[in-house]
Amino acid sequence: MIKYFLFFISFIYFQNASGQEYLSKSEAIEDIDHYTRTMQASHYNPFFYITKQEYEKQLNTLKGMLGDSIPVKQFALLLHKITSLLNDAHSTLQLSQPVFGEEYKKTQFFPYKLIHHGNKLYAPVGTDIPAGSEIVAINGQKIPELYSDIQKIIPGVAAFKAEAACRLFSYFVFLHDIKPPFTVEYRAPENKPGKITINEGVTYRAALSANFPHIAKPFDFKIIDTKLACLDIRTLSAGISQLKAFLDTSFAAIKAQDIHTLAIDLRQNSGGNTELGELLFSYITRRPFSFGAKHWKISQAYKDVLIANGDTAEVYLQKPNGSTWQDAAVCKPRENKFKSDVVFDGKVYFITGPFTFSSAMAVADVVKTYNLGTLIGEAPGERAMDFGEAFSIQLPHSKFRIQSTTSFSLGARCGETKNRLVEPDILLQATLPEKVEQNDPVMKYLLKNTIK
Repeated sequence: MIKYFLFFISFIYFQNASGQEYLSKSEAIEDIDHYTRTMQASHYNPFFYITKQEYEKQLNTLKGMLGDSIPVKQFALLLHKITSLLNDAHSTLQLSQPVFGEEYKKTQFFPYKLIHHGNKLYAPVGTDIPAGSEIVAINGQKIPELYSDIQKIIPGVAAFKAEAACRLFSYFVFLHDIKPPFTVEYRAPENKPGKITINEGVTYRAALSANFPHIAKPFDFKIIDTKLACLDIRTLSAGISQLKAFLDTSFAAIKAQDIHTLAIDLRQNSGGNTELGELLFSYITRRPFSFGAKHWKISQAYKDVLIANGDTAEVYLQKPNGSTWQDAAVCKPRENKFKSDVVFDGKVYFITGPFTFSSAMAVADVVKTYNLGTLIGEAPGERAMDFGEAFSIQLPHSKFRIQSTTSFSLGARCGETKNRLVEPDILLQATLPEKVEQNDPVMKYLLKNTIK
């Protein structure tokens, strides 16, 4: 069975496509109804966070606000509002849409990576805006209000909403039809107002790459002060062989330099395949563990995905549509199927934060449950019980692709009924000055407390 827990960034790809600029009211409603039918037929429990009655009430309100036609960008924002009603952060509009294929190539996306703190956006060092300045407005659009509105249409826990809204700011600026030149009004740290004009933006890929470093480089490794080894695992969506080659090289260097403290950074990691997490564990422990039980909703929509991917031998295909299925045996700790010749026997830290999501969160949950290391930083941006096994629903008229889910994982502790956050053993949060100057309090702590 496919083992992916995907956040929407995993689906980024670029292609040429053209589409209509407007949808009629009837086309928009047919698209919404198609999504709703398919989602309810395939989602394990769409009404986990909202009642069906409340969902239908809010959905009908949104549909009732449609005029005779709607621009495709506004329809994308409407779909974000609709998918956010479920509060399942895996179920959302995908970031790559064929209808915007030509738009992605244009240098029209807001070019700066911003930081967030206290529900406001700020400029870090490295831009033409004075470092530490609050972003007040862009082309007359008040940014605190816009940032708040973006968070409202991103599903998930509050910390994840704030982080994702900041990282996806350029994307939502595009959907709100804010184009270059960008006139940015800001308030400098000394409370002095200022203004700057940015004449040209960047391409979509460049805007995303600035905020999602795994696009350019999925993993990174360094040894700091000859005493602290740092593995920056930015994604679990790479190939098994790619991660294995990286880990083999990294752990060989750790052994050669006689390093006894290891930090595995998951703060840039929005998920992928839990098998990569298992591979990672094989380099730090021989203990048995389990990611926990998983429930499935059986649907024809997901069967079609499996068949299209060539997974014709899957047990899922043999189950009747509309039924549910659970594999409870996986709650029992088991030996890792991956075996590493050398296992690191020093101190291991796993660094997590609000963007540690999906299968990366599941890795942190296993670490916490089975005491495979010390969690440090902030809690991951998702609760231990999460929806997964994402697949794409394509709408008939707009051709928008919406990611939906078909499974529900119970977390590494299995029997728990409370849907908890995976809290760090050592809580460290960056202050605004640290964020502005890009000073990492976690690395500062680790270096201070690591002995050669």
